[in-house]
Amino acid sequence: MVLQKNTNDEGSRYHSDIFAFIGTVFLWMYWPSFNGALAAENNFSQERVVNNTVLSLCACGVAAFFWSHFLEGKLDMVHIQNATLAGGVAIGSSCDLVVGPWAAILVGSFAGTISTMGYVYLTPKLNDKGLYDVCGVHNLHGMPGVLGALTGTVAASLASEELYGENVTEIFSARATRTAGEQGLAQFGALLCALAIAIFGGLVTGAILKHLCDPKESLFHDQDDWLLPEIGINAPQIKILHDEEEIEMGENAELKVKAENVKLEDNVAAEVPLDAI
Repeated sequence: MVLQKNTNDEGSRYHSDIFAFIGTVFLWMYWPSFNGALAAENNFSQERVVNNTVLSLCACGVAAFFWSHFLEGKLDMVHIQNATLAGGVAIGSSCDLVVGPWAAILVGSFAGTISTMGYVYLTPKLNDKGLYDVCGVHNLHGMPGVLGALTGTVAASLASEELYGENVTEIFSARATRTAGEQGLAQFGALLCALAIAIFGGLVTGAILKHLCDPKESLFHDQDDWLLPEIGINAPQIKILHDEEEIEMGENAELKVKAENVKLEDNVAAEVPLDAI
């Protein structure tokens, strides 16, 4: 996340979203293998991982599509790219446990719901305060991750010998000396430790970067840090006016502005207000 004044430049392009969605498809397909990478081979742990993760992802996808269309009137590609994966995050800590299909579906549905609503309601409020989560990490990994830790706490608290039989100590080795309730409290304590480390580490890292790095003049433009090949001496220039600063971008094609085509001749400069694009 980054802190800076509000801007209207944060956004995406349709073609880039479609291309990036390929990554979403691959992540969705292979998320069961992510969750099951360290699962035990015995006691059907790997099988439970696949079943619970797939059910959670399916329910999450349904919830993300439903809430995206319900809240926006149309499907938002940002929601579909990200919120459809939240179920895999949320079921991660309990996917190898005996939670049952209903629990996996419930967790996935709730994860897809809070993730989509995070993009719709929470992200704009954070932006208004100058706090930018430009990759939506809080909505995809933050809130669903906390949900997953709470799910793991509940699942550990309900892990009885009647449910797991004599194999309960193979899944929770500490159950040899702990009760189910004590194991659940240990899981919850791990969540608090993770949050404390993440918050403290983030504050320290942000403070260091704030003092070591010069602030970007244009938060969402690459020309502050990169030499862009389309910006050259012989390339026609477009000056995009934003607030009180001008951002020069090279362009060799037609720019559509409010349904009107502005044709740029070679080496001719044109000034286009940012809000007109």
